[in-house]
Amino acid sequence: MDVAILKFLNGSTGRNIYLDAVFIFLAVYFIFVLAGAHFVYFWRAKRLDLWLLSVVVAGIAYFTKIIIGFLHFRFRPFVMDGINKLIDKSSTEASFPSGHTLLAFALAFGVFWADKKIGTLFLIGALLVAISRIIVGVHYPSDIVAGILIAFLLSLIIKKKIESIK
Repeated sequence: MDVAILKFLNGSTGRNIYLDAVFIFLAVYFIFVLAGAHFVYFWRAKRLDLWLLSVVVAGIAYFTKIIIGFLHFRFRPFVMDGINKLIDKSSTEASFPSGHTLLAFALAFGVFWADKKIGTLFLIGALLVAISRIIVGVHYPSDIVAGILIAFLLSLIIKKKIESIK
C-alpha cells in the first residue's frame, strides 16, 4: 500500500514543469515560509518564550529523526524503478522518518496548541510540505505518517507548558 500510494502521487510528475515547480517549492522551500510565519506569530503574540520552546521541540524532533535513521535505515523511494526524483537527494540518506515533515509539524503543532484557528492553517501548510515530499519522490507515505506522529508526541511538551501558564 505504501508503494501504491507513492506511485500514484509521484506518477503525476514530469508532465508539467510548472506543476513540478510548485511541488518542488512546497517540498524544499515552503518549510522556511512556515518557520518565518511561526516566528512572526509568536512575536506578535508577545510569546517568544513559547516560540523558543517550540523551536527546541523541533530541534529535538529532528535529532530523533537522525537517531531513528541510524537504527532503522530505509532507502529513499527514488531508488526504485518508475519513481521520478524531482529534487536532489542522496540515496545514502535515510528516508524514514521524514525530517521536513517532522520539522513542519513540530512548528505547526506549536502554534496549534496556542491558537487553534491559526494553528489549523499551520497544520495545513505542514501537510502541504509532507504530501509534496511524497510527490517529488523522496519519501514513502509511512515516512510522512511517522514524522507527523513523532512531531505530535513531542509537541505535547508545548501543550503542557501552555496549559500550565493559563
